[in-house]
Amino acid sequence: MKVSTFSGFTQEKIEFILNGRELSDRGKELSLFFEMLSLTQFISFPASTGRPRSSRLSMLKAFIVKSAMNITENKQLREVLSGNSELHRICGWTESTEIPSLPTFSRVFREFAEMKTAATIHKTLIETALGESLIGHISRDASSITAREKPLKKKNKIKKKPGKRGRPPKGTPPKKKEIRRVEKQIHWNLDEMIKDIPTACNYGHKIGSDGNPLHWRGYKLHADWSDEGLPISYLVTSASLHDSQVSIPLTVMSSKRATYLYELMDAGYDVPEIEKISKKYDHIPIIKPNKRRSKTPRELNPVQKRRYRERVTAERGFAALKDDFRIDKSRFRGQEKIASHIGFSMIVLTLRKLLQYAEKFPFVKEKLEDVA
Repeated sequence: MKVSTFSGFTQEKIEFILNGRELSDRGKELSLFFEMLSLTQFISFPASTGRPRSSRLSMLKAFIVKSAMNITENKQLREVLSGNSELHRICGWTESTEIPSLPTFSRVFREFAEMKTAATIHKTLIETALGESLIGHISRDASSITAREKPLKKKNKIKKKPGKRGRPPKGTPPKKKEIRRVEKQIHWNLDEMIKDIPTACNYGHKIGSDGNPLHWRGYKLHADWSDEGLPISYLVTSASLHDSQVSIPLTVMSSKRATYLYELMDAGYDVPEIEKISKKYDHIPIIKPNKRRSKTPRELNPVQKRRYRERVTAERGFAALKDDFRIDKSRFRGQEKIASHIGFSMIVLTLRKLLQYAEKFPFVKEKLEDVA
């Protein structure tokens, strides 16, 4: 079995035996990850004069190692790489002295965050791995992401002048109702939807699965999950944004990346526009009825209730991200860096799930056969 590494400006192949010793289980897993990811296509090599910059490919691998090993700080990552010859060689540094300084790690991570490199890698991985595979259910949900930063101050609302009391004169045109975001999203493309979604840090509130209120400061992670626990698509927004405001963009994103049949959503997504868009993309929406939206009681039929149970994969997915990758303990500030941290975690979680269900995905089976 072979693993690709990059050192400086030369591409070399090394065997799965390093310095006469077999790689550890962690080293084997990381080597297999890098074989499945064609990372060179996500790195730019600009022509420049002067001192050569640090290898962006090696840095990209280092940040994937950071998520795989549940490391939250760049300082700890550098210490681990410096003290482990196996890990820094897998990343592409032959000697520990070649590992860049801590400020370089911070600066390069900011570059990757601004370019949305992690999101692009995850998108490409999902599209390539799933291919023509058919997914039964997509479970949609959102989860809180706490942040260590000051929330955005609310703008003072302009007080409207009070109108005349009583009924308006005959012939007065009715007041125009403000168009809701979900109504606008029906006529927008994906870029326009994402641009309109607020991403500033603020306060969030929701009722948890146990029925108790939950308050936090930071952001909110919205994601679509397959039956196998694969994160198909995700978005990081302001904490105060309602779950329904991101459903239509997620439907468009997931429909472009995978072929699936059902969309499972809780009562927070019980909006006519969401159901309309889901059917437009040839999906069958199963949305738990919101009791406050209609006077007559509504319930899912027995078949829908049985399928709705599959939505537990979303809760398991968020639990894995918080327990195994500590995305809610991030020490970064700003939506771009928080989203990048989550993106690298999504990449590692996706790779592990693909290897776990390799028999279902031809792409993974071919990769495993090539490296065997």
